[in-house]
Amino acid sequence: MIEAGLSKLKKEIEDEEKASEEKAEAEEAKLKAEKAKKEEEEKEKERAEAEAAARKAKEEADKEHEKEKEKEKETKPEEPKPAEPEPEPAKEKKKSTAKPGELQVDGVGMGMMDEMQEYLDDGKVQFGLVMVPMGSGTFTRNKMIFVQWTGANCTGMKKAKAVQKSGEVGSLFGATHATYTIDGEREECSLDSAVEELKSVFVTDSGNFSTAQLRADIEQRIKDQSPASPTSRKTAKDLGLSENTVLKELRKNLGAFNWCLLEPSPDPIKMFNAGSKSICEMHEYLEEDKVLYGLIRLGFGTGAYRRTKWVCVTFVGENVGAMARGRMVSCRGQMENILKPYSVTIEVHGKEEATIEAILDKVKNFIVSDEFDKTKVTVEEFNAALLEEIKETAEFFGDEAEPEWDESYTDIISKIKSDGGPMWGLFSYA
Repeated sequence: MIEAGLSKLKKEIEDEEKASEEKAEAEEAKLKAEKAKKEEEEKEKERAEAEAAARKAKEEADKEHEKEKEKEKETKPEEPKPAEPEPEPAKEKKKSTAKPGELQVDGVGMGMMDEMQEYLDDGKVQFGLVMVPMGSGTFTRNKMIFVQWTGANCTGMKKAKAVQKSGEVGSLFGATHATYTIDGEREECSLDSAVEELKSVFVTDSGNFSTAQLRADIEQRIKDQSPASPTSRKTAKDLGLSENTVLKELRKNLGAFNWCLLEPSPDPIKMFNAGSKSICEMHEYLEEDKVLYGLIRLGFGTGAYRRTKWVCVTFVGENVGAMARGRMVSCRGQMENILKPYSVTIEVHGKEEATIEAILDKVKNFIVSDEFDKTKVTVEEFNAALLEEIKETAEFFGDEAEPEWDESYTDIISKIKSDGGPMWGLFSYA
């Protein structure tokens, strides 16, 4: 009896101890959970404070950056601005001397047929002769395309007369490889559209054809015929002109000089040379053992569509030694200040980087302004602008007057068919 009572008492004590232990464990688990929750809340609070501090720091940095940009904008010297040309409704056309009923020249170009779009007249029927070069060197083949444009606003009478005259124009043009007809859709006057419709004409003798290669062939022909090619025009040194006179002309929109190279000597300034035929001409005077600083005026497009960039160039020849490079670094800031104002700064290492294509690529990478369409920074647009400059400055350099394109349609047709002449001509009846 006594043993049974003791056993019962022992069990009750054990149960109480177990319950007490479980309660203690539960209390401990609760405390741990509360502690973990509190730590997580503190971490979340720290994260929120850190994010708020980061946002505040970013806002302050952005404000400071904006202030610096405004300050830089206020202190930055303005790029020379060309005089605003008079608004033009289309490409400037010379007054025709053709008599009523005679064929007249409406436009001539040195580039792809795409540029002919700007000379199309919605109220006319016009006839174009386009030369498309294929291949290069001894494998060059010229394809001649007869283009007939009928403007959207052309009257029925004009259309009827044009049909009668197309055979006569075809005889004047001579043998052509294909006829391309455009009815009022100006954008169809393009190389891509013509190739798409006349693909069989452009297949090479081997049966191969590539639109990309065709465009490359044409761009190479344009480059070869570029007005930038060095000629016998005198340089600033030949004419005995000072660097001040040269830089003054260079900063004009259509001044006599469009490039100038200076020795790395800020005091006194020493002009290496300067000229009027841009990058190609400048390339001829670069020397691989010299460091030179230069300013180039690059134009793109003509007339009211012309856009201009002044580019500061640091040229470092391939054979320049460490001492000369050291001198370059020491006076670079002074030389760039002498050449100001300009909108782009580039560095050219060796004559291989001083080609038209290489320099235009460098310049294009620096153009960020919405006001300057970087798609216009092309060899074709550059050549058109340079040709305009060369004609504008012909009297300054005593160039012999060239015959106007529209003096004789027969001459234009003949030149299109020969190497080195224009690549397209557009004609209509007066």
